[in-house]
Amino acid sequence: MVNNRFRGYFRHAVDDKGRVAIPASFRANLSKGARNHLVLNKGRDNTIEVHPLVEWEKFEDSIALKLSRFHSEPLRIRRLLEQNVVTVKIDSQGRILIPQHFKEYAQIKNEAIIAGVGNYFEIWNPENFENYVRDAQVHFYSDLENIEKYLELSKKLKINENE
Repeated sequence: MVNNRFRGYFRHAVDDKGRVAIPASFRANLSKGARNHLVLNKGRDNTIEVHPLVEWEKFEDSIALKLSRFHSEPLRIRRLLEQNVVTVKIDSQGRILIPQHFKEYAQIKNEAIIAGVGNYFEIWNPENFENYVRDAQVHFYSDLENIEKYLELSKKLKINENE
């Protein structure tokens, strides 16, 4: 059964052409229709977000395409969300090609961390990932204490990534 959940993290080499292998467990979680196409976008903390095409289209339908094109601020968000998108194909060896501008943004050189974030995953510079995790662990328990507040905020914004 495909559950479209990406969990854990993996360290992979990035070859001279900018290709990185997608972990086999992540590939197995891609729906049959999405097995060959992934959507890359610039993420927070200099990461590359990697979305199955179907998940990205859900996001577009529920949030991005609902932002007004007639007001400056929402249009700015909509433009940047969509203009930074690149669709890539998974090759026969389970790799994707990371475009050069994404490699520069995420500071990816010869290694990358592929880390699950539930319904999508991220590609990180290993040093940035280790620093982020170290910092996140310091705040983890206080963040958990505020989890109801964060869930309420998502509910108010009508963000449900499970739909």
